[in-house]
Amino acid sequence: MSIKKAFRIKSEIINFDDVTSLLTYLDLNKNDLLLTESRIFDKYLENKVKDARVIIRDNYISHGPNSENLIEKITAESGAQCSRVIGIGGGAVLDLAKLLALETAVPVKNLFAQNITLHKARELILIPTTPGTGSEVTQYCAVYVPDLGAQFILDDEALCADQAILCPEFLSGIPLKVLAASSFDAFVHAFESYLSPLATPFSQALAKDAMQKILEVWKDVTSLGAADLEKSYKQLQTAGTLSGLSYANAGCAAVHALSYPLSIRLKIPHGEANYLVFNEVLKIYAAKNPTGALDDIEEIIASTLNCTKENALIKSDNLCGTLMQRKPLSSYGMKENQILEFTDMVLTRQHMLIANGYVQLTVGEIAQIYKDLL
Repeated sequence: MSIKKAFRIKSEIINFDDVTSLLTYLDLNKNDLLLTESRIFDKYLENKVKDARVIIRDNYISHGPNSENLIEKITAESGAQCSRVIGIGGGAVLDLAKLLALETAVPVKNLFAQNITLHKARELILIPTTPGTGSEVTQYCAVYVPDLGAQFILDDEALCADQAILCPEFLSGIPLKVLAASSFDAFVHAFESYLSPLATPFSQALAKDAMQKILEVWKDVTSLGAADLEKSYKQLQTAGTLSGLSYANAGCAAVHALSYPLSIRLKIPHGEANYLVFNEVLKIYAAKNPTGALDDIEEIIASTLNCTKENALIKSDNLCGTLMQRKPLSSYGMKENQILEFTDMVLTRQHMLIANGYVQLTVGEIAQIYKDLL
């Protein structure tokens, strides 16, 4: 059976070098709803946003995904009288802005009903403040439903931004550990979408460029130190959006699927969770299909890091290891009796990601990965 492989971009992408020029362009007014987070508002926006209605997400929840209750509360308090919704923040902020731009986002369960058609009622502008989310250029939105203890993904073109705006100044001051995990998330977006059976030459070209850009920054940081990181903000942010465009078209796979229970049950940040499972998934990919698109990625890494193709994956992992620590899952609180639970979560809640994989992972292989990481 053939599958449809296509490439499209729904959003206009705009770049600004600094926040001042960005705010001049936005020209915020009373018809705007601005959704952001306190780190961004306090540092860049306070006293500069006078007329727009402002919602600061972390005033409602300190951390974690967008839950059904959170979405309904913020929807009620934000009101419907706005012509533009502007999201400035990380992935959770951007996802929430997507929902607020809809004609209606409540009740949340209705968004997942079969045969429902989502309608965007307001102009949507998304501005990422991390290099990892890619959400500014995707049609996806994650929603956590507490009653089911699970996160669901909306996939609809109505969730696409009208404009995605990049401003690297927003990355200033992010701790290196957070920046490393976020950029690793972008790297995995590119890596998995390059390997995807839905990949096209266009999505692969973007993924390749993104991987190279991220590897170059990691290499510079490990050799020169974090003091010069500021000059790489633009490159990292561009790479995150390129990765987002790639996975918006070709999707992600097993790494994201297996990291899902770690974030939901163990509260491990998304990028860090991806890092923890990445190597184990990669071992299975390499064992089952070493000469497919994975061979191409080894060439990409080798040329970027000036090493042999045979040593490329080890070299890139060693590079990541200088920026992030790979700890056993038991140190995060995971118990052996959760191995089957996590495996079931992957197969029931993330089955589409598993199906989109470079190779298919069996139930036993998924369980073994969690056991080996415990």
